[in-house]
Amino acid sequence: MTISEAMAYIQGYQKSGKPVHDLSRIQALLDAIGNPQEQLQVIHIAGTNGKGSVTAFCAAAATAAGFRTGTLTSPFIQHYTDRIQIDGQDIPGEALCRFCEQVKACPVSADCSQFEITFAIALLWFLEQHCDLVVLETGIGGLLDATNVVKKPLVCAITSVSFDHMALLGNTLTEIAAQKAGIIKPGCPVVLSTDNPMDVVCLVQETAKQKNAQLVIPNMQEETVFQYHSFTYTLHMPGRHQVYNAMTAIEVIRFLGMHGYLITAAVANDAFSKVRVPARTELLRKDPMVLLDGGHNQAGVMALADLLRSAGQKPIHGICGMISTKDYHTACQILGGVLDTVTCVDDFVQNAVPREELA
Repeated sequence: MTISEAMAYIQGYQKSGKPVHDLSRIQALLDAIGNPQEQLQVIHIAGTNGKGSVTAFCAAAATAAGFRTGTLTSPFIQHYTDRIQIDGQDIPGEALCRFCEQVKACPVSADCSQFEITFAIALLWFLEQHCDLVVLETGIGGLLDATNVVKKPLVCAITSVSFDHMALLGNTLTEIAAQKAGIIKPGCPVVLSTDNPMDVVCLVQETAKQKNAQLVIPNMQEETVFQYHSFTYTLHMPGRHQVYNAMTAIEVIRFLGMHGYLITAAVANDAFSKVRVPARTELLRKDPMVLLDGGHNQAGVMALADLLRSAGQKPIHGICGMISTKDYHTACQILGGVLDTVTCVDDFVQNAVPREELA
């Protein structure tokens, strides 16, 4: 199988596939390839916003401490292979082709989704490469997400929960939070980001109590340079929401120490200062300030608006494009209150909202 054949095979699947009511479909596929997830030490991360940043913080710290660390993220940013990495390096084309062939040879794979195929490929590569740790970011939700097939993660984390994918996860914040909290396992510690509303906190607290899972919620004031557990951390990525993400990662790292994965605060801070997640309030230029952000739901756009207000620079010029499957009305309403001028674009993807409508 060539790389073009492998990509044609992967892209031949629907991103989510047919709706599922349990994890039997992904479990059947993993059974067929030898259940690699059972031989890996996993950090499991769910949430609406911040999953990618917390994943990046945890993985960077673990790699800096000398642990071979795999990551599965969703969606890809620039190209398909950047969602499957070890120590920040994409899966090689040769490995992708090999594992595509192995997965394709399993008859049960025909009924799977593109995410499930990707998950299986990633697990096989992580196992082959003897990863010490694997950080798994859920695709959508948590309870019925393919990654939730992992039975005993070392630690779970739930980042900021807000409205997104309501057709699949529910129309209320509590319903959405219940899906995210579905990753909590019996006896497995869980870290909940501090920037969640009380109804989400209560739901996660109750779930953790039912599962006899230790729950930690970081709590402190936010700054780009901030102190936590008597140590000063410095982040490259701007915005108070990134401080919340970093604090969540710090608590995950503290739990890892209980399993023998010792990562000092100094090593974590050095790693954090180098983390740059593309399109997550990515600072492209300082003077004049140029930011690139992929926020596409209410909480994500509000975080961007808060950052722009705090920057203290005027005027603020925006270039905005949205896709029709997202709540672009709310996004426009929020951005309209902070941007001085906006240029609307619509030629970047087929389901882009017409620029006249955005304007």
